[in-house]
Amino acid sequence: MVRPEVEELRPKLKEILYDCAVEIRATKAALYLFDGASRFELVTDFGFRTGGVRQAADENDALIDRCMKGRTPFFVNGLTSEPRFSERLYDAGTDRMLAAPMYFRGQLVGVIDSRDKAAKLPFDQNDIPKIQRIADRILALFTNKNVFGQRFITLSDADDQVTVTVTSPSLNGTAKAAAETQNAPTIAQTVPLPPMPATPPERTAPHPAVKTPPPAPLPREASTSMASLIMEAHTAVSRFASPTAESIGEGELVAAREVLRKMLTINGVVVVSLSAFGHMGGIQEIVSKSTLTGETLNFLQSKLSGWLAKRGEPAGSVRTNAQTPLGLLTPPIASSDIQKVFTAPVIVGNLKGMYLTIGFNEAPDRAAHETLAANLDELQLVVEASLTRTALQRVRTRAAEKLLEPDFTKFPVLKRHTDLVVSRVDQFLRVLGLLPAVAETVRLTAIVHDVGMRVLDYERLYRKRGLSDEELNILHEHVFVGAAMVEPLLGPEVARGVLAHHERMDGRGYPNELRGEEIPLAARIVQICDAYETMISPESYQPVDTPEVALATIYRGAGTQFDGDLAKKFVEMMRSAPAPVTTR
Repeated sequence: MVRPEVEELRPKLKEILYDCAVEIRATKAALYLFDGASRFELVTDFGFRTGGVRQAADENDALIDRCMKGRTPFFVNGLTSEPRFSERLYDAGTDRMLAAPMYFRGQLVGVIDSRDKAAKLPFDQNDIPKIQRIADRILALFTNKNVFGQRFITLSDADDQVTVTVTSPSLNGTAKAAAETQNAPTIAQTVPLPPMPATPPERTAPHPAVKTPPPAPLPREASTSMASLIMEAHTAVSRFASPTAESIGEGELVAAREVLRKMLTINGVVVVSLSAFGHMGGIQEIVSKSTLTGETLNFLQSKLSGWLAKRGEPAGSVRTNAQTPLGLLTPPIASSDIQKVFTAPVIVGNLKGMYLTIGFNEAPDRAAHETLAANLDELQLVVEASLTRTALQRVRTRAAEKLLEPDFTKFPVLKRHTDLVVSRVDQFLRVLGLLPAVAETVRLTAIVHDVGMRVLDYERLYRKRGLSDEELNILHEHVFVGAAMVEPLLGPEVARGVLAHHERMDGRGYPNELRGEEIPLAARIVQICDAYETMISPESYQPVDTPEVALATIYRGAGTQFDGDLAKKFVEMMRSAPAPVTTR
């Protein structure tokens, strides 16, 4: 049964759902919302034939299960493309679906199920951000409402104390927490909180390029091998596809700090802390409007410790990192300056033991408290988003590594060369300071840049000196093969990097004679590191160079074979801080 607080929003929900027809051109759509107990109920829909839409679904339903495991919109084109959705599509007389999960404070609270794009067009990647925006507009309607089995932080009227109550949504129930104002005790300096009861390849070097004709089709056995290898890698990494985070890392802390700093702008807030017990050994991030005295720090710790003890929740030691992002223009904050302290759990997926503590220099008004609720929600969302990115990076790295197995172990020279190129790329990336997503693409390209060798005649050629033009052409085909193997698992950007890592800035490279910035950045970076490791390797089919000669060759090739700016930065890096000697 639809709850009253949702019922009153039904007209607005239907209006927003119709945006699926306007913005996505879907001919049908349904909206399901969590009932606060165990089911997702149909709230509104349009376009479905009589009986073609389900009235409710639980976590065993294929659509709900998929949305609980994957937190981004997805599409299915065709009854047989994903068999688990075939029945749902068939029942409604449809064959294309675009769905969007809706997450609220880290929990799935709703699903948009849209079908059959107009003109019988398939759904595509351009539709993903559109349906996400529609889902966001629906969630915005519930920002200040007590729905889905949870309450936003609100001020209570109990006695003369201020109590904060947060109930977070869960398919299995609710979690409640309250923070109380106490008289500030005088406590000696402490660090930990008291524990609570626990619940080798074709080598690119700056020698004249060999003109390579378009590659002949791969032999049937090679094509079959490549397909089987891709399937093998898919199978091997599928169990990592929905990783469950057990701890937060530095990436999550960076994201969280930004929200903590924002909370300092709430009227009356003088200090904010995020405590995570058991994560990375126990961590605590504190931001404050000025420095904290030892007594103040102890006071805040005692508040959190007492709050946890009253609820029988486990704690432990923490390593504290305190910052004063607004500067040091005011005197240190004493414990007597903090009049109200509130604590609430930070709920992100399956993570446990995270708490937000806020200290006010005066009793907050309702507006301040509502802002605090919104900030807590934002904190949970940014930590969850960061965890998702980190988990995805692990999956992609594992997929890249799996593509190298097991054949690379048969070719130790190729394995050593790949490892050395990846290490050199890691060193170069620290100097370049690229955005994390760009750096990840570069590193994945380095891992798989020679993966195409595994289905070519490498077993016969990898130790041979003085390769003929015909044999070089065979090895040149590794860029085509590698790109084809990589694209299904790691995406088009990494595939383009693999395909182009033997292109030259002057257009004399292969396979497509690209010039300048037509060559992807990942390929330009990997090319330099690949060339350097090739030139200094005693296992290369080309004469070995000393590191200094190799660097001089790269410098001379700046702007012709190599990206001029990158080549100069690489040479500068190697000459100013050479990497430790690596056993080959």
